[in-house]
Amino acid sequence: MTRPVAFVGPLPPPLHGFSSVCSLMLARLRLHGAVEVFDRAPRGSNRAQRMLRQVREVLRYFATLRGSAHSAIYLALSGGLGQAIDGLYVLTGRLLGRQLFVHHHSFAYLNRATLVNRLLFSQLHAATHIVLSEAMGSALARRYRIDSSAIRVVSNAAFLGPPAPIATPPIATPPSATATPLAIGFLSNITFDKGFVEFFAVLTQLRRLAVPYRAMIAGPVAQDARATFDRLLATADQVAYAGPLYDDAKSLFYQQLDILLFPTRYANEAEPLVIHEALRAAVHVIACPRGAIPELLSNGAGLVFDVDGFVANAARCIDELSRDRSRLTRARELSFAQAQRLQLRAEAQLAELLRQIQQ
Repeated sequence: MTRPVAFVGPLPPPLHGFSSVCSLMLARLRLHGAVEVFDRAPRGSNRAQRMLRQVREVLRYFATLRGSAHSAIYLALSGGLGQAIDGLYVLTGRLLGRQLFVHHHSFAYLNRATLVNRLLFSQLHAATHIVLSEAMGSALARRYRIDSSAIRVVSNAAFLGPPAPIATPPIATPPSATATPLAIGFLSNITFDKGFVEFFAVLTQLRRLAVPYRAMIAGPVAQDARATFDRLLATADQVAYAGPLYDDAKSLFYQQLDILLFPTRYANEAEPLVIHEALRAAVHVIACPRGAIPELLSNGAGLVFDVDGFVANAARCIDELSRDRSRLTRARELSFAQAQRLQLRAEAQLAELLRQIQQ
């Protein structure tokens, strides 16, 4: 018989990478046993209502744990000040002697430790820590003196299922097709941190190099980025804006691409689902080395360049791939192979983790 689990984490809405993965993890836990959910998403029309709701959830959590002597705790840890509320769940669990599993989705507190971070992690040395990559686990162990034996690696690839057969790599393109425009894409929240300005700068550089391309950009536009985005889109050549995309429309977007650019300068980038999705569609990825991205793009699956040199380096590499389409085909094959490799390994890691949580 599996033991019950108290699930603590944000669930959609709002829908973003963190809440999406939390909902997927919750679904996996529910397949094998009883789960009581304590939703950490900010809900309510004002700050007072949101805070009151969080306090009520903590009180309900305390009552639930007292009534279930053998329950385990799964906590999807907040990346910022939300750790102050997370701390109430941690302290309650410790007080009642429950086993705690902490899932890390952010590099924010690995890049820089605040007083709140240090106080919280002082109470987490007995917990099992779930991280997204080997490098993330090493950073966690160094920053907070976590024993490496308490760290479990589970990539978000575990929640995506095997890459669909439709995503098999393309047939090698004959040399005569080098004049065919490359399909270059960007999909993300359109913010300055996510690098949409760099995306348009790469396209400008490709025009100077006379590289044939067609470009597509998708995602919701942040209010503070709207004027800049509209100006760049209006003056760019061969670029289509698809707006926010979901489900089948998003899958179709990837299927039309040769290369995805992800020039993120977001300091706390973790393991972007957009990169997993691109690899699964046999799309070659060129990105900045934030969070777990370098590990995702290993084995020839993609390229990483620091943001300061991203535009020049990405344009140069796209030019080379445009001139040598057999090399592009091989790059896309390696991307798809990496997606398969990541998924198989992560699925096994997740299965073992679920056994530990619910045994």
